Formats: sequence, structure tokens, C-alpha cells
Amino acid sequence: MKNILLGTILAIFAAMVAASPAFADHQTANVSISAGASSPGCESKNECYVPSTITIDTGSEVNWSNEDTASHTVTSGDPQNGPDGNFNSDLFLAGKTFSHKFEEAGTFQYFCQVHPWMQGAVIVQEAHAQSSTGDMHEHGAMVMSQDGSIAVHVDSNKPKKDSQAELSVEFTDSDGNPAMHVNFEITAMQDGNQVLSELGQHAHSGVTEFTTSTLGSDSPLDVQVKILGLGLPTDDPATWTGPKGETVTAKVVPEFGPLASIILATSIIGIVAISARTRLIPKL
Repeated sequence: MKNILLGTILAIFAAMVAASPAFADHQTANVSISAGASSPGCESKNECYVPSTITIDTGSEVNWSNEDTASHTVTSGDPQNGPDGNFNSDLFLAGKTFSHKFEEAGTFQYFCQVHPWMQGAVIVQEAHAQSSTGDMHEHGAMVMSQDGSIAVHVDSNKPKKDSQAELSVEFTDSDGNPAMHVNFEITAMQDGNQVLSELGQHAHSGVTEFTTSTLGSDSPLDVQVKILGLGLPTDDPATWTGPKGETVTAKVVPEFGPLASIILATSIIGIVAISARTRLIPKL
């Protein structure tokens, strides 16, 4: 009996570890409509919908909850061009929710038809999508500019005390294509200490890589990217187009990884062992 029970435990453990990538997928994402969003002002900090931009896998669902006292809509499209017909919550009251499942990859902008300063975006990627370098996004974040024209993708390896972290920044347009000639500045903080500061940067296209100073802990990195405009660095900055002087902030944190699966497996093993002792399951 002991050998069979031990084999069962090991099988459960192995299955949980093998299944760990499934736990890393974005199956459900939650977005809240912040209190006070019915009054202008939240858009200045991208805090009307929180988070204002999220990244999920195809087949995942986004759930919006109305934390405001006023009624709102979640309507695909933008205030300039109106609804595009992909999804629409209609008006839903305070305390209510709206959900939508995304089956196709792409960037889906949305807004509130009653309060058009409220805007957000959902980035839908193919399951287990890879970066342009062919590597999985290990510890990444993505933030959209306020006008929805530029997405800033920030990736890093796992922050580790007494080591340097490798950061990469990629700019894409609303369709996911590389944004050309982006002028920007980037800074990174960890536990209140600056570990990276690069001014006057220019991304012709693709990924730009940076290395931090030696880190003081394993804590996540807070990265700020200031978009200065789109144009050749030799041109007069006054002629640059796109977002100008806009700062986006991203917290680069580890993904939900194998350790969580191991913990979950350990919990199940404990349940099996306890159940066997209390005769809740038949002995083998």
C-alpha cells in the first residue's frame, strides 16, 4: 500500500510541475473602473480603467468591475472614431461587472461612451507568444501611451541581488508593428534606489537593450520610459510627431512560475496523506 501511495504522490507532483506553463498563461484578467472616473482627471495618470492596458493570451477573459458611483460602459473603439463593434457592455451600474472573452490576437482599444476621457486597451497575444528575439517574455510588462498610438514593452531577466539586470525596451504601434524612430529616456528604480538612467536614447526599430547597475536586492524593478517624440535624432525636436513628453511606468515582476506549482502540488500531497489517515478515501 505504501509503495502505491508513494507512487500516486510522485505522479501528482510530476504532473503539477509539468503543467506549470499552464498556470503562467493569462486565463482571466480583472480591470476596475476607479472611483471618481466619471469626473475628468483620471486620464492624466491612466487611472480611469485600472490597469489601463493589460496583456492576455487568446481565449482569455477580461472582467471589468465598476467601483465608481456612476454608470459606465466598456465599448471597443475610441472617442474619435466611435465604437468599432468588437464588444460593448452597454451601460452598467455601480457595483456591477462586465466580461468579454477574446478569441483573436490583436490590440483592442476601448472607452466609456458616457465619459469619453476614459480609455483603455487590451493586448491579446497568441498563447505562449514569443518576443522578436525568439525568447519567451520572462519578466515583462507593457504600457500604452495615453492616445493609444504607442505601446512600450519592457522585459528583463530575473532581478538578483549583487548582480546586474538586463532590460530591453520595444516600441510598437497599436497594431503591434514596430514603431520607427522613437526618441526616449529610461530610468529604473529598485527599493527607491536608481539602478539605471539613460537619456537621449533613440530606437530606430526593434528592441533596445540596457544593463542596470549592481542590484541591492531581488525586488522588482520600477521602470519609467519618457517618450520624447517620433523622428530622426538629427531633426529639430519641434518637428517630432506622436506622444511628446509622456512618461509611462511599468513594474517588471516575475511571472507565476514553477514554484507555485510545486507549492500547490505539496498541498495536494498533504490532502492525499491526510485523507488516507482519516479513511476519507479507501486504502489501497
